Amino acid sequence: MNKKVWGIIIVVAALAIIIGIVYVIFFYKFSSSPEPVVEQPAVQMPASTTEPIVEAPVKTTTAQPVSPLEKAEVRADDLSRMASAFAERFGSFSNQSDYGNIRDLQIFMTDSMKSWAENYINDARTKKTQTTIYYGIVTKAISGEAKQFDADAGRAEILVKTQRRESTGIIGNSATFYQDIIIKYVREQNVWRVDGIYWQNR
Repeated sequence: MNKKVWGIIIVVAALAIIIGIVYVIFFYKFSSSPEPVVEQPAVQMPASTTEPIVEAPVKTTTAQPVSPLEKAEVRADDLSRMASAFAERFGSFSNQSDYGNIRDLQIFMTDSMKSWAENYINDARTKKTQTTIYYGIVTKAISGEAKQFDADAGRAEILVKTQRRESTGIIGNSATFYQDIIIKYVREQNVWRVDGIYWQNR
């Protein structure tokens, strides 16, 4: 065979290969192979035992009830501070305040002291004290000292030293003096209340 014949054969073979490749790419439908099924391992349940399962007990906290005020919780120093504040309010007043200093302190008094306070106010009102000319006293506690304190018996006596400024009429017309006051306490249902008030002589 001459070279021309071989050239024709090679060209025809090359065309056949190209046509075959084009057919496979564009026209031949490949059959989709099924995906392999992967078996999931079975979940193994724990072997049952005859012994019961014991759960750890849950710790619960219960609120402890609040105990009422114990007599040991109030000390002599506490009552001294209370008496000093009481003395300042009780000893500060004016003839135009309608005895507010006494009425405001009745919640700290025993029943007998409340009765005394009400009678004192009623008697003072009946006297129709002159109010056109101002008169007032401002009291400041200097110190407080427990003269008696019995927590078991529920009784105490506090001495409060005070400085008092007395004013009359126009501003600047005032005088300062010092005066002691004794305040007696009794404990009623675990609450310390004022049971006596005694101004000492100047």
